[in-house]
Amino acid sequence: MKSSARRSGSKRFALALSLSLAASISAATSAAAVNVGFDDLASLSDVAGATLPGVTVSTALVLSEADVQTLLGFPAAGNWATSPANGLLNTFAPTIRFTFSVPVTAFSIDILSIENDGLTLPIALRGAPTDLDQVPTTVVSDTGLIGNSGLHEQRLSIVAPLGSSFFDVEVMALNLCMTPACASNETSTFWLDSASFTPVPEPGTLTLLGAGLAVLAGALRANGRRS
Repeated sequence: MKSSARRSGSKRFALALSLSLAASISAATSAAAVNVGFDDLASLSDVAGATLPGVTVSTALVLSEADVQTLLGFPAAGNWATSPANGLLNTFAPTIRFTFSVPVTAFSIDILSIENDGLTLPIALRGAPTDLDQVPTTVVSDTGLIGNSGLHEQRLSIVAPLGSSFFDVEVMALNLCMTPACASNETSTFWLDSASFTPVPEPGTLTLLGAGLAVLAGALRANGRRS
Protein backbone atom coordinates (compact mmCIF):
# COMPACT_ATOMS: atom_id res chain seq x y z
CA MET A 1 0.00 0.00 0.00
CA LYS A 2 2.79 2.40 0.87
CA SER A 3 4.58 1.66 -2.40
CA SER A 4 1.38 2.25 -4.35
CA ALA A 5 0.76 5.51 -2.51
CA ARG A 6 4.30 6.66 -3.21
CA ARG A 7 3.90 5.88 -6.91
CA SER A 8 0.61 7.78 -6.98
CA GLY A 9 2.21 10.72 -5.20
CA SER A 10 5.11 10.69 -7.66
CA LYS A 11 2.72 10.76 -10.60
CA ARG A 12 0.84 13.72 -9.13
CA PHE A 13 4.13 15.48 -8.44
CA ALA A 14 5.32 14.86 -12.01
CA LEU A 15 2.01 16.09 -13.43
CA ALA A 16 2.17 19.29 -11.35
CA LEU A 17 5.75 19.93 -12.50
CA SER A 18 4.80 19.28 -16.13
CA LEU A 19 1.96 21.79 -15.95
CA SER A 20 4.26 24.30 -14.30
CA LEU A 21 6.86 23.71 -17.03
CA ALA A 22 4.28 24.22 -19.79
CA ALA A 23 3.15 27.48 -18.20
CA SER A 24 6.75 28.68 -17.93
CA ILE A 25 7.45 27.93 -21.60
CA SER A 26 4.26 29.67 -22.67
CA ALA A 27 5.05 32.78 -20.64
CA ALA A 28 8.63 32.94 -21.88
CA THR A 29 7.99 32.35 -25.56
CA SER A 30 4.89 34.51 -26.10
CA ALA A 31 5.48 38.17 -25.37
CA ALA A 32 2.48 40.41 -24.91
CA ALA A 33 1.22 42.18 -28.03
CA VAL A 34 1.73 45.95 -28.26
CA ASN A 35 -1.25 47.92 -29.56
CA VAL A 36 -0.70 51.23 -31.34
CA GLY A 37 -3.38 53.77 -32.22
CA PHE A 38 -3.20 57.31 -33.58
CA ASP A 39 -5.97 59.12 -31.73
CA ASP A 40 -3.54 60.97 -29.45
CA LEU A 41 -1.86 62.56 -32.49
CA ALA A 42 -3.02 65.80 -34.06
CA SER A 43 -4.97 65.42 -37.28
CA LEU A 44 -3.06 66.81 -40.29
CA SER A 45 0.30 66.09 -38.62
CA ASP A 46 3.06 63.76 -39.87
CA VAL A 47 3.25 60.50 -37.89
CA ALA A 48 7.02 60.41 -38.53
CA GLY A 49 7.45 62.98 -35.76
CA ALA A 50 5.39 61.04 -33.21
CA THR A 51 6.64 58.98 -30.26
CA LEU A 52 4.89 55.63 -30.33
CA PRO A 53 5.44 52.55 -28.13
CA GLY A 54 8.03 50.20 -29.61
CA VAL A 55 7.82 51.47 -33.19
CA THR A 56 8.59 54.38 -35.50
CA VAL A 57 6.52 55.05 -38.61
CA SER A 58 7.75 56.59 -41.83
CA THR A 59 6.14 59.73 -43.17
CA ALA A 60 2.33 59.53 -43.37
CA LEU A 61 -0.53 61.94 -42.76
CA VAL A 62 -2.46 61.59 -39.51
CA LEU A 63 -6.06 62.29 -40.43
CA SER A 64 -9.33 62.30 -38.55
CA GLU A 65 -12.52 60.99 -40.13
CA ALA A 66 -13.87 64.54 -40.17
CA ASP A 67 -10.83 65.78 -42.09
CA VAL A 68 -11.08 62.84 -44.51
CA GLN A 69 -14.60 63.96 -45.30
CA THR A 70 -13.52 67.58 -45.77
CA LEU A 71 -10.37 66.92 -47.83
CA LEU A 72 -11.25 63.79 -49.80
CA GLY A 73 -15.02 64.00 -49.98
CA PHE A 74 -15.68 60.49 -48.65
CA PRO A 75 -18.43 60.07 -46.01
CA ALA A 76 -15.86 58.75 -43.52
CA ALA A 77 -17.44 59.84 -40.21
CA GLY A 78 -18.24 56.73 -38.20
CA ASN A 79 -17.17 54.46 -41.05
CA TRP A 80 -13.39 54.55 -41.54
CA ALA A 81 -11.67 54.46 -38.14
CA THR A 82 -11.59 51.26 -36.10
CA SER A 83 -10.26 53.37 -33.21
CA PRO A 84 -12.30 56.41 -32.11
CA ALA A 85 -11.29 58.83 -34.87
CA ASN A 86 -7.79 59.00 -36.39
CA GLY A 87 -5.87 56.91 -38.90
CA LEU A 88 -2.95 57.23 -41.31
CA LEU A 89 -3.15 58.14 -44.99
CA ASN A 90 -0.26 57.48 -47.41
CA THR A 91 -0.34 61.07 -48.66
CA PHE A 92 3.39 61.87 -48.38
CA ALA A 93 4.74 58.60 -49.87
CA PRO A 94 3.23 55.54 -51.55
CA THR A 95 4.55 53.16 -48.86
CA ILE A 96 4.27 53.38 -45.06
CA ARG A 97 6.99 51.57 -43.11
CA PHE A 98 6.78 50.42 -39.46
CA THR A 99 10.26 49.96 -37.95
CA PHE A 100 10.40 48.20 -34.58
CA SER A 101 12.70 48.90 -31.63
CA VAL A 102 13.10 45.12 -31.17
CA PRO A 103 12.31 42.41 -33.74
CA VAL A 104 8.71 41.17 -33.88
CA THR A 105 7.16 37.83 -34.73
CA ALA A 106 3.77 39.14 -35.90
CA PHE A 107 2.13 42.37 -37.06
CA SER A 108 -1.51 43.27 -37.73
CA ILE A 109 -3.25 46.43 -38.91
CA ASP A 110 -6.64 47.55 -40.19
CA ILE A 111 -6.46 48.62 -43.84
CA LEU A 112 -8.91 50.46 -46.08
CA SER A 113 -8.25 50.76 -49.82
CA ILE A 114 -9.43 54.06 -51.31
CA GLU A 115 -11.24 53.58 -54.59
CA ASN A 116 -9.95 55.77 -57.42
CA ASP A 117 -11.76 56.01 -60.78
CA GLY A 118 -13.62 52.83 -59.94
CA LEU A 119 -10.41 50.89 -59.23
CA THR A 120 -9.73 49.26 -55.86
CA LEU A 121 -6.10 48.24 -55.29
CA PRO A 122 -5.16 45.35 -53.00
CA ILE A 123 -3.01 46.26 -50.00
CA ALA A 124 0.09 44.25 -49.07
CA LEU A 125 2.22 43.83 -45.96
CA ARG A 126 5.88 42.93 -46.55
CA GLY A 127 7.94 41.86 -43.54
CA ALA A 128 11.72 42.31 -43.72
CA PRO A 129 13.40 39.36 -41.94
CA THR A 130 16.15 39.93 -39.39
CA ASP A 131 18.02 37.06 -41.10
CA LEU A 132 19.09 38.69 -44.36
CA ASP A 133 19.48 35.27 -45.99
CA GLN A 134 15.72 34.77 -45.81
CA VAL A 135 13.28 36.21 -48.33
CA PRO A 136 10.71 38.77 -47.14
CA THR A 137 7.26 37.54 -46.17
CA THR A 138 4.29 39.09 -48.00
CA VAL A 139 0.54 38.92 -47.45
CA VAL A 140 -2.02 40.56 -49.75
CA SER A 141 -5.53 41.71 -48.91
CA ASP A 142 -8.70 40.31 -50.47
CA THR A 143 -10.41 43.17 -52.33
CA GLY A 144 -13.69 41.29 -52.16
CA LEU A 145 -13.99 42.19 -48.48
CA ILE A 146 -16.13 45.34 -48.19
CA GLY A 147 -16.69 47.21 -44.92
CA ASN A 148 -19.22 49.70 -43.56
CA SER A 149 -17.51 52.41 -45.60
CA GLY A 150 -18.55 50.71 -48.83
CA LEU A 151 -14.82 50.33 -49.60
CA HIS A 152 -12.42 47.40 -49.28
CA GLU A 153 -11.55 46.92 -45.59
CA GLN A 154 -9.66 44.14 -43.83
CA ARG A 155 -7.67 43.30 -40.72
CA LEU A 156 -4.41 42.28 -42.35
CA SER A 157 -1.86 40.18 -40.45
CA ILE A 158 1.63 38.91 -41.16
CA VAL A 159 3.53 36.26 -39.14
CA ALA A 160 7.25 35.55 -39.35
CA PRO A 161 8.31 31.98 -40.27
CA LEU A 162 9.14 29.72 -37.33
CA GLY A 163 12.40 30.83 -35.73
CA SER A 164 12.47 34.12 -37.62
CA SER A 165 11.31 37.69 -36.97
CA PHE A 166 10.84 41.06 -38.69
CA PHE A 167 12.72 44.30 -38.07
CA ASP A 168 10.24 46.29 -40.16
CA VAL A 169 6.99 45.88 -42.08
CA GLU A 170 6.01 47.92 -45.13
CA VAL A 171 2.42 48.62 -46.17
CA MET A 172 1.80 49.29 -49.87
CA ALA A 173 -0.89 49.24 -52.54
CA LEU A 174 -0.32 46.82 -55.42
CA ASN A 175 -1.00 47.04 -59.12
CA LEU A 176 -2.17 44.12 -61.22
CA CYS A 177 0.76 41.72 -60.79
CA MET A 178 -0.17 41.39 -57.08
CA THR A 179 3.43 41.33 -55.77
CA PRO A 180 5.59 44.02 -54.12
CA ALA A 181 7.49 44.27 -57.41
CA CYS A 182 4.34 45.97 -58.73
CA ALA A 183 3.82 48.33 -55.81
CA SER A 184 1.80 51.37 -56.80
CA ASN A 185 3.58 54.71 -57.02
CA GLU A 186 0.35 56.55 -56.32
CA THR A 187 -0.31 58.26 -52.99
CA SER A 188 -3.54 58.58 -50.97
CA THR A 189 -4.45 55.01 -51.93
CA PHE A 190 -5.01 53.54 -48.46
CA TRP A 191 -5.85 54.32 -44.85
CA LEU A 192 -4.42 52.49 -41.80
CA ASP A 193 -5.60 52.19 -38.22
CA SER A 194 -5.15 50.14 -35.02
CA ALA A 195 -1.74 48.47 -35.42
CA SER A 196 -0.59 45.59 -33.22
CA PHE A 197 2.69 43.68 -33.03
CA THR A 198 4.32 40.96 -30.94
CA PRO A 199 7.97 41.55 -29.92
CA VAL A 200 10.46 38.71 -29.66
CA PRO A 201 10.89 37.76 -25.95
CA GLU A 202 13.81 39.51 -24.28
CA PRO A 203 16.96 37.42 -23.65
CA GLY A 204 16.50 37.83 -19.90
CA THR A 205 13.14 36.11 -20.11
CA LEU A 206 14.68 33.12 -21.89
CA THR A 207 17.48 32.97 -19.28
CA LEU A 208 14.88 32.80 -16.52
CA LEU A 209 13.13 30.02 -18.41
CA GLY A 210 16.39 28.03 -18.57
CA ALA A 211 16.93 28.45 -14.83
CA GLY A 212 13.38 27.33 -14.17
CA LEU A 213 13.85 24.23 -16.30
CA ALA A 214 16.99 23.31 -14.37
CA VAL A 215 15.14 23.63 -11.03
CA LEU A 216 12.25 21.51 -12.29
CA ALA A 217 14.59 18.81 -13.59
CA GLY A 218 16.40 18.67 -10.26
CA ALA A 219 13.12 18.39 -8.39
CA LEU A 220 12.01 15.51 -10.62
CA ARG A 221 15.28 13.62 -10.04
CA ALA A 222 15.08 14.13 -6.28
CA ASN A 223 11.48 12.95 -6.15
CA GLY A 224 12.40 9.89 -8.23
CA ARG A 225 15.10 8.93 -5.75
CA ARG A 226 12.70 9.27 -2.80
CA SER A 227 10.14 7.03 -4.47
